[in-house]
Amino acid sequence: MKKIKKYLIKEEAVESFDVIGICTSQSDFRLAWQLNSKFGIKLQKAESNLEIPNKKSGDLEFFDYYYFQHPEDLISYYLIKNKQNARYVLTEKQSIDYALILHENYVVDGLELVDDLRNTEGIIAAFYFKSSEFSNESYLIFD
Repeated sequence: MKKIKKYLIKEEAVESFDVIGICTSQSDFRLAWQLNSKFGIKLQKAESNLEIPNKKSGDLEFFDYYYFQHPEDLISYYLIKNKQNARYVLTEKQSIDYALILHENYVVDGLELVDDLRNTEGIIAAFYFKSSEFSNESYLIFD
């Protein structure tokens, strides 16, 4: 009798999330205030930092961010200034100033959000990306 071979496939599920690139000359706290006012959210500066290892040296680089978790929709919003301390969070998109990241987003249409941002005073441009477009996607998972 012929032996049946079994293959186990291990899959690491990387959670997909939405990334909105924002171009503006506003400071981070001013942009957070403006987003709070326009969309009825409450972004606040996080006490911890986002930690991303440097590809060349392996040293951890620390990035400040703003955070809000919607109590009803359970969407987590993160606003990160792309360039901090002469380093980029999203190295593939160095032309954007801020990234608005939406985790667990099953309610907000990302393209409609981009349109709303484009019509907001002080925002020059806004772009929609999927998390898979970034090499450091696994480091953009917050605790």
